[in-house]
Amino acid sequence: MSCLNSISPMQLAVLSTFIAIVISKDKSADEINVLGNLIVSIGGTMLTIAAQKQTLQSIQDKKDQIHDLKKQLNDLE
Repeated sequence: MSCLNSISPMQLAVLSTFIAIVISKDKSADEINVLGNLIVSIGGTMLTIAAQKQTLQSIQDKKDQIHDLKKQLNDLE
């Protein structure tokens, strides 16, 4: 996945378009709708997972900061 982190937004858009065209080739409108909805559902689930990971990491970072500040206060006393 690191290759996706190194390409430009424009290149990513072109890649996305290319993949959509290739996947849609020789498929009926119903098949394209099913595949498109599946991909959107997968993307939504991935975004939910990423958001929760960020939230949990942020909470842990704040707990770590509080712990460090308490330790510094204890050291000053």
